[in-house]
Amino acid sequence: MNFRLLLCIGLGLFTTYLGIVMLVGSMRQRPRPALPPKPNFSARETTVVDAETGGKTVYREITVTTKLAPGPATPPPEKPRIGESAQP
Repeated sequence: MNFRLLLCIGLGLFTTYLGIVMLVGSMRQRPRPALPPKPNFSARETTVVDAETGGKTVYREITVTTKLAPGPATPPPEKPRIGESAQP
């Protein structure tokens, strides 16, 4: 057995090993992505037909809700004193 044959056998075994590792790695179960949040808006539409003219008017209402951060509000910063600024 010459060196070239041993090198080819070694590279073949290495390539086979890499293929098996990649195949097993791809079969692992991926974590499920987080569910998207519920929509924070709603839309309603009402169509009204004018009895006299027969014209249609569409009223659309879009409502958006906002959830503010829990906890107390941040107090406003203190008003700087102009007369007592840092002087060297």
